[in-house]
Amino acid sequence: MTGLRGAPPGGWTIYVVRFLTYSTWGVLYPFFTVWLLDQRLFSTADCGLVTGAAVLANRLGSLAFVRVLPPGGERRSIIGSQIAMGLAAAVMCAMALLAVRSLIGWMLVSAAFGLAGSLATLAQLTLIVHQFGPQEARRAFSYENVALNAAGGLAPFVSSLAYAATGRLYALAPIGFAVLAGVLATRLAPAAGPAAETPAAVPDTPALPRGAVLLLGAKFLTTITYAQFYGLFAAYASPRLGPQSVGVLFAFASVAIVVLQSLVTRCSRGAGEPALIVAANLALGAGTALLVAPEGGMALMFLAVIAITIGEMIYVPVYQALAVAVAGGRTSLAVGALTFVAGLAESLAVMTGLWLIGAGLGAVPFLAGAGTAAAVVVLAAVFHHRFAAMAATAGAAPAARRTATTTT
Repeated sequence: MTGLRGAPPGGWTIYVVRFLTYSTWGVLYPFFTVWLLDQRLFSTADCGLVTGAAVLANRLGSLAFVRVLPPGGERRSIIGSQIAMGLAAAVMCAMALLAVRSLIGWMLVSAAFGLAGSLATLAQLTLIVHQFGPQEARRAFSYENVALNAAGGLAPFVSSLAYAATGRLYALAPIGFAVLAGVLATRLAPAAGPAAETPAAVPDTPALPRGAVLLLGAKFLTTITYAQFYGLFAAYASPRLGPQSVGVLFAFASVAIVVLQSLVTRCSRGAGEPALIVAANLALGAGTALLVAPEGGMALMFLAVIAITIGEMIYVPVYQALAVAVAGGRTSLAVGALTFVAGLAESLAVMTGLWLIGAGLGAVPFLAGAGTAAAVVVLAAVFHHRFAAMAATAGAAPAARRTATTTT
């Protein structure tokens, strides 16, 4: 695996599309619930259900598309997903203007918006993998992590401006990003792997590949740790630090990833996957444990965020690269399974954590998150050879990897 250097084999277009499609989601999500409350159509709890439908569909929907994403059809899927997201946003705006009070209707349209975003993610990650050889998957996903976090830093800011400026028309904000992403996606070259596929090129593999349970289990536990910062920290720390200071910490995390991902990937290129998993979870666990004490001041919180950000920059490309290897080159299966497990872990961590914070036990989820990171360190140490074997799989049969199907 090499560091981030030069232009990717397929060019930068797919990463710009990744930035735009995530912005399509990110420009609506931050103030969606607040906007729904402004419409006075539903109670606070019902507004939460509408938002939750979008979030769950977005986080857990990738696995549903694994069997229907056509080989070589990633570009069409990206364009179609952006059309669907734009239409869903327009429908929600119309429903607000017409004062539609059907909770089921709102949940269905909201879920459609989230599900289309999930399809976009699956198609883009599949296309990204096919731009690189199997031994450079970490490099491919490092670029993707930069694009994702650039959008994650900008979209909430644009969302706040759109919410302040548009009022009842706020739900239309994603359409501009969706149009740009769809137009730019027409310039993408189709994945070369599926087009070259022959049935003999794909080895017979079981429905659940060897090592998948271990890898998905590690990903599940790591995501629980990571979710403490991005899912719970604002609710826990805002009363102590203030919303503005919490926002600065989130912005700092996104900027740090955009600036430092290249350096972290380059520095880690000589390390094996088991060692990187240990390093990432040690950093995540230490940073998450520090989040328990926001009263320690911003300096301590910046230290915590730096540790968490370094952990994220390491574990995101490593887990994604291992998933592609373990899945035998079936990229959409790997991406779908990994996204599903991460979404499930995030949902459980946030729901449980918010309940504990409401019960006055706000320190507990962060300590538990540090504990799950420690559990992954133990797993990586005990199953060191198994993780190393997963990594070796990526380079074992490069020709087969390049021609393997992107669906099950």
